Amino acid sequence: MIDPGEVRPGEHVGRVPIRVRYAETDAQAIVYHSNYLIYFEVGRTEWVKSTGISYRDLEARGHALVIAESHLRFLAPAHYDDHLVIETRLVELRTRSCTFAYRVLREGEDDRLVEGSTVLVSLGPGKTPVPIPEDLAEAMRTLAAL
Repeated sequence: MIDPGEVRPGEHVGRVPIRVRYAETDAQAIVYHSNYLIYFEVGRTEWVKSTGISYRDLEARGHALVIAESHLRFLAPAHYDDHLVIETRLVELRTRSCTFAYRVLREGEDDRLVEGSTVLVSLGPGKTPVPIPEDLAEAMRTLAAL
């Protein structure tokens, strides 16, 4: 798993609030593990949108960023009706891929409930790997202070 490391000076850390819905929990009212990947997607989508280029814009141009790898580490449970914060950071930007790191916190607390990462690959109109569009890559590089 990617070590999220320290936040770099000037780096953008996306923070998205989530309220745990009943449908996201198991019989013990604990968030079901696969829902954290959805939470990561919410955080990542908002992080990318903060570059000024949304996923919708990217897809309209025939490009997509798709998950190639994901890692989750569960540290403590979240429960029904908890208020969570999903923190998202871009930790690596390569020509055809990028890696995001995530932390899930209970709102108002510093303790991590879940941490993880995803690696995304850039696909072009033919659904084959292509370089991340330069305008997006530059905006991501700037926002992440890479």
